[in-house]
Amino acid sequence: MSLLDPLRMHLLDLLSELRKHDLPLTIGGGFGLYLKREQVEQSGERTLLDYLPQPRATNDLDLFIPVDILVDLERMKLLAEVIDHLGYEVVDEAKYMQWKKETLVRGVPQEIKLDLLVGPLGVSRQKLHVRAPRVRPRGTIRLHAHAVEEAVHIDEEPFEATISGMRSSGDVAKAKVFIPHPFPYMMMKLFAFCDRKEDDRKDLGRHHALDLYHIVGMMIENEYQRTMELGQRYGANKQTGKAREIVRECFSNLTDIGLLRLREHTLFREEFQLAEFIEVLAEVFRTSVNPS
Repeated sequence: MSLLDPLRMHLLDLLSELRKHDLPLTIGGGFGLYLKREQVEQSGERTLLDYLPQPRATNDLDLFIPVDILVDLERMKLLAEVIDHLGYEVVDEAKYMQWKKETLVRGVPQEIKLDLLVGPLGVSRQKLHVRAPRVRPRGTIRLHAHAVEEAVHIDEEPFEATISGMRSSGDVAKAKVFIPHPFPYMMMKLFAFCDRKEDDRKDLGRHHALDLYHIVGMMIENEYQRTMELGQRYGANKQTGKAREIVRECFSNLTDIGLLRLREHTLFREEFQLAEFIEVLAEVFRTSVNPS
């Protein structure tokens, strides 16, 4: 059994229940990358970079709730009922935004965590109860989301994947799930890296640097072209401007801290195409590059 199989099983549980209520979700984070990698490899399409990392272990399901669902109190109540029905308990440190349950992996207890997120609120902010970063629909509900303002374009043009496997009940299931477009994925990972690059408790941002390389390297041709277009379309956006500064300071040179943290990761391999990686980031975010 793969260490990621329990996440697949519990995600299938969740998706199978949500399908009854027409509640689509987008999964980000490391597991979203794993699922996309699986789909891309099955398709046989050529990726932007030839050498990609091995999937990294994670126990988190980062679930993005579309803004049009978050503003709908009744639909959010349905989501809350499903999470409760599946046996998740609230995480006290991030009450109602994070949920957890215990499962067994090779006989060893392992915690599965749901992290509920939402992208930029835009004009919908007026319809929501906001106490940043916490967001919930107006009305009484014990289900909130963490607003990720840098996830620009998160609800648009997601990658649609079909996953299959065994549910916790033992039944075989198949379900569709959405994975963020590379542009918002890169935005989120740049911000996450910047926040953690000096935090030893969070592995100095190494996972985020590896994920960023994975996102760039795994793009297929049409995604690459569209990502260039989105970089230009959102070039004046405040969050994109911050991402541009992060690229300039951390990912413009092979000696920058972003590349240092990437090299420090246990899954790093010398075959990684680092010069090409930083050139793509420079193209997307309109920065200069010095790969030497």
